[in-house]
Amino acid sequence: MGKANAGKTTILQAVCGTREAPQIGAKKSILSPTSLRGIHNIEYELRFRSNPGFVFHDSRGFEAGSTEELEMVRAFIKSRTAERSVDKQLHAIWFCLPTDHDARMITAAELDFFQRCDTGKVPVIAIFTKFDSLDGQAYQELRREGFEHSEAQKGAPRRANEQFECVHLSRILKQRYPPKRELRIRNMHEVDRHEVAIKRTVTELLEKTSDALDTDALKLLLATIQNNNVELCMANLVNRQVFASLVMVSLLQTLPYP
Repeated sequence: MGKANAGKTTILQAVCGTREAPQIGAKKSILSPTSLRGIHNIEYELRFRSNPGFVFHDSRGFEAGSTEELEMVRAFIKSRTAERSVDKQLHAIWFCLPTDHDARMITAAELDFFQRCDTGKVPVIAIFTKFDSLDGQAYQELRREGFEHSEAQKGAPRRANEQFECVHLSRILKQRYPPKRELRIRNMHEVDRHEVAIKRTVTELLEKTSDALDTDALKLLLATIQNNNVELCMANLVNRQVFASLVMVSLLQTLPYP
């Protein structure tokens, strides 16, 4: 879940090891020029043929002053957590929050989700995307303070992290229902240049999701489905753990994808 241009599709593609567009059901690409383009319906199932074990659901970002989308999300979470079938249950929520616009980084409407939306046993992982923009701001600050290029470049990520934790992350963590885990993502938009770093980010995201899951059965399910992530599967099998993962809301299935 998250506002437009938050990097949701890029994250899903990285997790599923593909550059193809997600599809609605078995036939229609959500990025294709159809009548569905631009329409967000949280009930739509989004899948990738490269990794059909994951089923994702996407929610629009929350608009300031509007409660319609939040109520829709709350109703969806409530109905899916009440499902008895694992195929229909909601297992985790990835909440994508872009950090490239400082003034609009975390809106009041987004804070309202963490204040009012009790997701029960379904963990929320806050994903702060485009974090390299904060690194750039921190670099410029260090340069203005007299640091040489190499020093400023090296120290920028640390300063960006510290400022973010103090100014922004603390606002979310003070809410009634804070995320179980959080992740800061850099350079996801440059797949070719940062392939190794992106793979490392995917591993970290799945590990955090696994840690946040409620049962070992779900942890094992995630490890089984994410079969293209060998390191993650091995680490969790050794620890007799496993997982399940999603994005606004992604569901895991063990049945073959037609």
